[in-house]
Amino acid sequence: MSKIFVQIASYRDPELVPTIRDLINKARHPENLTFGICWQRDDTESLEEFTNDPRFRVVDVQYQKSEGLGWARNLTQKLWKDEEYTLQIDSHHRFVQDWDAMCIEDYNQALEYCKKPIITTYCTPFNPKDDPSTWNPVPCLMSQYEFSYDKLLMSMPWFIQDYKSRTKVIRARTLSGHFIFTQGKFCEEVQYDPRVYFGGYTEETSMSLRAYSHGYDFFSPYRMIMWHEYTRNYRVKHWDDHGHKTEQIKVTSGERDVLSRNLVRQLFGQENHNIPFGVYGLGSERTLHDYEVSFGFDFKKCRIQGYTLKVNEPPNPGVWEEQFTVENYNIVVNWDVEFFKNNVLDGYEFITLGIIDKFGNNLHRVDFKPSENPNVFNYTQNTHTAKFVSENKPDKLVMYGHTKSGWTPRYEKNI
Repeated sequence: MSKIFVQIASYRDPELVPTIRDLINKARHPENLTFGICWQRDDTESLEEFTNDPRFRVVDVQYQKSEGLGWARNLTQKLWKDEEYTLQIDSHHRFVQDWDAMCIEDYNQALEYCKKPIITTYCTPFNPKDDPSTWNPVPCLMSQYEFSYDKLLMSMPWFIQDYKSRTKVIRARTLSGHFIFTQGKFCEEVQYDPRVYFGGYTEETSMSLRAYSHGYDFFSPYRMIMWHEYTRNYRVKHWDDHGHKTEQIKVTSGERDVLSRNLVRQLFGQENHNIPFGVYGLGSERTLHDYEVSFGFDFKKCRIQGYTLKVNEPPNPGVWEEQFTVENYNIVVNWDVEFFKNNVLDGYEFITLGIIDKFGNNLHRVDFKPSENPNVFNYTQNTHTAKFVSENKPDKLVMYGHTKSGWTPRYEKNI
């Protein structure tokens, strides 16, 4: 049986050793496992039980010297030594029996559809303190449901309710940082950008696009293979230690996060920060727009097609531009009249009302004038019915008053 190179980036995690033990114990062929670990540790941690095990390659780093998740994953990739397969996970998992054989079976099944498959998904959540018999047995897909306020694509687990009747891997749109099973060459072909700091919204989205551009395709398992602990409540996080500069910490977590987000938005063509990519850019086999068309995204306008929102299996059908959902909105909004009473100095010339989406784009606007809307200005009317058509969801009501002295402060209210 071919060897599997297991990559783990661990940051001050007491679950690292239990994860390794369970992974080895549940493997059908533990003798065919090798490990690459970026062990970002404090002085209380130990990997002594694996010290003399030739399967282990460990980069030992004092936690103060860590530079973030992308940096750590990049170091683990460099520990690859031509193993046929690689499995990238986090340091807080549990596994089903024969997980290794199942991953290879799913990988071989996916080879029927493409040349370079990645088996990947958001694993079902679990609590290591709970009895294993109580862990949820239902496997998950990755569901992309919206863009964040700073234009980053967001995903969440989506339970496969009919998993018992399934027998085939399921095409997916993105990869999960805590479960990547693919050919070992991935470690060289799609190297982690060490500047990507942390989190699925930067790590996973950027690696998904880059892997796709290098010819990789994504498939979710149809059955349970492993569980993942999501909360991180039991351990110290990187940003807890790196929030302020010290003699050992030269760059803060906040500074790393800003660069990471700017880098990812540039990669997706949303902004330009003049960041050079080098080997951490896109491959030559497929483009950003190929990715958008296949999976139903528009990164510049932060749109997601309805077919994708319904977690239907890709590729998406139809003409790309025509598949984005347009909604007819009929919304009644209201405001606090006391705000406008307290901020008028020399009489209003007009009051502007706007409805914006989460990115600040204007979806609807109306200007109230004293001659046309006297009840607004005598403070007996504080509602407005807004009718408009938009691809984006309304997020906030925004209002300004204009007087002879200029604009009043901004009034805003969540919708």
